[in-house]
Amino acid sequence: MPQKKFDAVGIGLNSVDQFCVVREYPTANTKSGILETAREGGGQAATAMAALARLGLHAAYIGAVGDDEAGAFSLASLRAEGVNVEGVVTQRGRASQFALIIVQREGEGEEKGARTILWRREVSLDPEDVREEIVRAGRALHLDGHHVEAEIAAARWAREEGSPVFLDAERAPEGIENLIELTDYLIAAEDFPALFTGVSEHREALRRLHAMGPGVVGVTLGARGALAYDGTRFYESPGFHVDVLDTTGAGDAFHGGFLYGVLRKMGLEDTLRFANAVAAMNCTTLGGRAALPRLSEVEAFLRANSPRESP
Repeated sequence: MPQKKFDAVGIGLNSVDQFCVVREYPTANTKSGILETAREGGGQAATAMAALARLGLHAAYIGAVGDDEAGAFSLASLRAEGVNVEGVVTQRGRASQFALIIVQREGEGEEKGARTILWRREVSLDPEDVREEIVRAGRALHLDGHHVEAEIAAARWAREEGSPVFLDAERAPEGIENLIELTDYLIAAEDFPALFTGVSEHREALRRLHAMGPGVVGVTLGARGALAYDGTRFYESPGFHVDVLDTTGAGDAFHGGFLYGVLRKMGLEDTLRFANAVAAMNCTTLGGRAALPRLSEVEAFLRANSPRESP
C-alpha cells in the first residue's frame, strides 16, 4: 500500500465549549458563584483527532461549521493542534455547535469533576459534503456516529482502501446498524451496548455487537477503565487514579489513544492501557483538550502509575 498522507481521518462533531466551574451543581431558583471559566474547542471526532496530533501523528478532520464566530474559533483550535481541516464545510446562516458545560468541583468519587452539558447545533454533514480524496488519504478512519449516512459513505471508501474503520458509539440513531457492519473497531460509551442491544450485561452485549462484524468491540467505563472483546477473549483494563478536575473529553481522549495504539501495532491489552492513560491525564485540567498529553508524557505517566484494581 502506498504511503498515506494522514495517519487518521476523523468525521463527526466539533464544538466550542464554554466551561463554568461551580462548587456544587445549583438547584432551581437559586444563585451560585462561579469558581472558574474557560473556552475551548471540543466535539467527539474533532477532539480525538486533536489527541492523536498531540501524540505525534498526522490527523485530518472532516465536519461542518457555521459562518459564525464559533465556527472560526473551532477551526482555529484544530489548526493550532496541527490537525488538517481542509475537509470542513462552512454552512452559511447556520449556527456552529456550542456547548455550555457546568463542571462540579466538589463531590466524592465520580461526582467530582462531573459535568452537565447544554448544547445547540444547526450544522449537519451530508454524504456529498465528505471529500472522498481526504478519506482515502488516511491510514485509518474514525467516526462518531452523528452523521450516519455521510459516515457510511466514508466507511465504504476506507474499506476499499484497506484502511480500518473505528467507531465511537455513543448514540443509536436510525441506520447505525449499517455503520456498525462496516466497522473494524467499535468502542462504545458505557450506556450504548445496552441501549442498542437491549442487554444490560456488558459482556453479552459486546458479544452481540461483535457478531455484527467488528473485529474488536469495547466499552469505556469511566474511572473503572475499559472492557474489550476480540471474539476470543475479554480484556479488562482498569483505569488510573488521578486528581480529577473535569471529565469532559475523557472518552474522546481515550479514542485518540486507542487509535494511536492500533496504528502503532500495540497489542490490544497495551492499547487499552495506553488509551486509559491518555483519558485519565485529560481529566486533570479544565477543558476537553487542555490536558491532552504528548507521547513522552504518556510514557512517563505509565512508568510512574499503576492502574486501579480490575473492575
